[in-house]
Amino acid sequence: MPGAVRVMPGDGSSREPSPPPSSPALLVRGVEKSFGRLKALDGVDLELGRGEWTALLGPNGAGKTTLMRCIAGLIREDAGSISVFGRGRPTAEDLGFVPQRIALHDTMTAREHLVNYCDLLGVRRRDRADRVGWALEFSQLEDRADDQVRHYSGGMQRRLNLAVSVLHRPRLLLLDEPTEGVDPQARVAIWRMVEDLRREGATILHATHLIEEAETLIDSVAIIDHGRLVARGDTANLARAHDIPSFELEARPVAAVAEDFVPPVGSWNGRTIRVPLEGLGEELHQAISKLEAIPGGIEGVRLHEASLEEVFLSLTGRGLRE
Repeated sequence: MPGAVRVMPGDGSSREPSPPPSSPALLVRGVEKSFGRLKALDGVDLELGRGEWTALLGPNGAGKTTLMRCIAGLIREDAGSISVFGRGRPTAEDLGFVPQRIALHDTMTAREHLVNYCDLLGVRRRDRADRVGWALEFSQLEDRADDQVRHYSGGMQRRLNLAVSVLHRPRLLLLDEPTEGVDPQARVAIWRMVEDLRREGATILHATHLIEEAETLIDSVAIIDHGRLVARGDTANLARAHDIPSFELEARPVAAVAEDFVPPVGSWNGRTIRVPLEGLGEELHQAISKLEAIPGGIEGVRLHEASLEEVFLSLTGRGLRE
């Protein structure tokens, strides 16, 4: 049966000593992974503190899914090390993995999926009815619990895909594009589910290429490209660290002002011109004088602050990947 969670089970006969409570939830050091000549991961270092929600942000093919699968124990890294809560390999108790591909059977109901996953994840028999009831409420599927999955919308399937992965209350949750292909209402519902898990103390690594998710929901962002982490931090710090100072002016007509502008114009769009300040020096004073000399053309001037999308594009490029 395809499962939303397939992690390496712990070996009760050779259990590792309990790690100190101060150990990070996730520690990735120098991880490499190749598929033939393709270097999917190239020396990735990543650390998540307990209770942290981090976005793994990258273009298609950047290495997000490969890193997730290595952490979950679905594939072995070629080099480097991964520890989860101080242990060298994840256990089913520690970790839940929600894959990008919906891993459900069309002819099974939500309730049947949840009961089967209780077996798969080792939920104690006396707890199973409560956990199934909780998961149906959590995923807002109580009224459709006994309908076959093939009759569900994409958003309903995504919610169930998440619910089966957290039946056992994992402490670390890996989300690989959990809102892929759903409408805005379904996306908000899934975000609320994840926020509930975070409030209960889960640590979350959330792979996405949606800037909105990284900007509005998450504590910190790790940007990955060509198998390497190229930046890490909260959105404000990333913007400050990678911003090229510039100012924006609103002008009418914008094209005429831009073409007659003293310093090189970075870009213009609609009624706004953006001018980078980098290396302007004395030219900045000339630019201001030039602006003041344009009769009635300038309506406003302000400093520009980089958005996360601009930081992301500056680090990963604007070219299509597929």
